[in-house]
Amino acid sequence: MAGGRPRKPTALHDLQGTLKPSRTNDLEPVLVGRLPDRPEWVDDDPMTSALYDQVAMYVHNMGVATEVDGIGLSMLADQLAIYIEMRRKVREEGTVITVKGSSGQDRQIPHPCLPQMQSTITTIHRFLREYGLTPSSRPNVSIIDNADPVDSLQDFLNL
Repeated sequence: MAGGRPRKPTALHDLQGTLKPSRTNDLEPVLVGRLPDRPEWVDDDPMTSALYDQVAMYVHNMGVATEVDGIGLSMLADQLAIYIEMRRKVREEGTVITVKGSSGQDRQIPHPCLPQMQSTITTIHRFLREYGLTPSSRPNVSIIDNADPVDSLQDFLNL
């Protein structure tokens, strides 16, 4: 994978008037904007499933979601569920816990979930930026003009 910032979509170059045919990919896929299908494995975890529905609706309402975003959005929802579970543990047990040392003495250590929480936050933030779900990333995301309107719960369920 190349370093640096992600490439700007061809459609955005076209809108800005900076499109150069010599720098475009004629075979670049053009995707239809619609609410992506939820992968089956997401249904195994009620929290991940609920988070998927929430995040998918956000990106759909923004006009960013396409039919192929189901896996990426499900991974984001899964990471959010993991973070929420670790956060619940830390809040219940405290940020510092007491453990027995090798000589039987009590030792105070940071909760073991804290480093994993930080790693999960980093992963979540990367996913949020990919889909334009942070204020600073929104200018870098292009909407899809042909997104299906969702006006009611029935429309949402029919997608």
